[in-house]
Amino acid sequence: MNDRRGSFLRGFLRMAYLLSALCLASLASAQSTPTLASSLAPQVTATLDPTRVAPGETAQLRITVLVPTFMPRPVAFPSLDQPNLRVQLPERATMPVSRRVDGRTWAGISRRYTLTPLAAGAFSLGEGALEITFQDPETGETVTRTQALTAQTLTAAVPDAAAGLSPYIAGTSLTLEQQLTVIRAGEPPAAEAPATTDESLVPSGEAPVSLAIGDSLEREIKISLEGGSALLLPSLAETTPMSTMAVHAASPVLAETPTGGTRTARLTYIAQHGGSATLPEITVRWFDLGNRRIAAASMPGVVIAIDGAPVSSGGASRFQRQYVTLGIAILLFGAMVAVGWRWLWPIWQRTRQRRRRQLERRGITALTYLERQVRARRFSESLIAWQALQRRVPGLPDERRQTISRCLATLGRERYATDKTSAPSDTAWRDLQQALPRVADLRQTRREPLLPTLNPRAPGW
Repeated sequence: MNDRRGSFLRGFLRMAYLLSALCLASLASAQSTPTLASSLAPQVTATLDPTRVAPGETAQLRITVLVPTFMPRPVAFPSLDQPNLRVQLPERATMPVSRRVDGRTWAGISRRYTLTPLAAGAFSLGEGALEITFQDPETGETVTRTQALTAQTLTAAVPDAAAGLSPYIAGTSLTLEQQLTVIRAGEPPAAEAPATTDESLVPSGEAPVSLAIGDSLEREIKISLEGGSALLLPSLAETTPMSTMAVHAASPVLAETPTGGTRTARLTYIAQHGGSATLPEITVRWFDLGNRRIAAASMPGVVIAIDGAPVSSGGASRFQRQYVTLGIAILLFGAMVAVGWRWLWPIWQRTRQRRRRQLERRGITALTYLERQVRARRFSESLIAWQALQRRVPGLPDERRQTISRCLATLGRERYATDKTSAPSDTAWRDLQQALPRVADLRQTRREPLLPTLNPRAPGW
């Protein structure tokens, strides 16, 4: 009996142990599934070198994307463009990469950006997200995930040794060059000969360049920079007005190279008057990155001697004469307006009043008002206007007077009839409008006497 109880107890303990082992295995499997899934997520890294530069210097930002299988579509990288920061993709900027991760080979892609700050400040990078499409190694399906970039900050600061340098230009080498070309304006010896000849000069800064009136001098200024950004190079095309020459500047030409670049300005000076002129000396201050100090590059000025009549004092004040003429014209116009307001305006007002009284006396004003009311088909106003016209011009012909009175009576009956069977007749209004007197009738009425002759002569007297 005891043996039977002992075997039953041992079997019960074995079953409880097996059940507990199964529960622990299920719990471990449930906890390990997310870890496995997260370990197969794409890996994105971003490195910035260096993190602090001077304006004009470059930094490299490298973004690397790795997936456990492969990517059927390219990675959608975010845009890094922002003000005062130049973002470039150099040659072979995007390259495939592969690495060993947890004993497995992961494939991916690496992209390198060249960043050049154009002004001092802090530039935040990596605020966007990447869209990565790859094949899930467990299900074999193509999935797309969005992965955020690690934030990077690029700081651009002017070195203490270059404080106060404006504009800020930095590099390892900066040179200035100029080329002078004289274009002579002369009569050609034959019809097929050119009218101008070019003559290239090497500026020496000692002997002046001789020109005649009509000749032109082309000055080409080229500034070259190494070890920096050519975008920071200033414009040297200054068109300061000159009394003896006209100055014209062409658009500057910027050419960039992997290590720097050049900026070329071209100015044309045209001789217009005899005398002398001096093209200014040009000096550019820049920061030498190699020696960590401010350096300067200079280019000598050019003295020009022009043969011909000198500029007259009147020609120098041509703009002043124009302004004086304009001022005199404004003063004369103001005086005319003042005289007109003081004298002509009262005369015009008196003339208008005299004209208005004449029209009223001749009855033209009353006739105009009557015609306007009849055209608008206002019965009461038309009746009042007709009575006013009769008072003003009592000598209207009886036939016209009777016709107008008859039309007004017809319109009155139709308007104030008790039965209201019909609207006012359009025919009555048209007859009334046709019966109205004309301005010529008013004039004829004023010439005819209002009363017959008191003592008519007998026939034969």
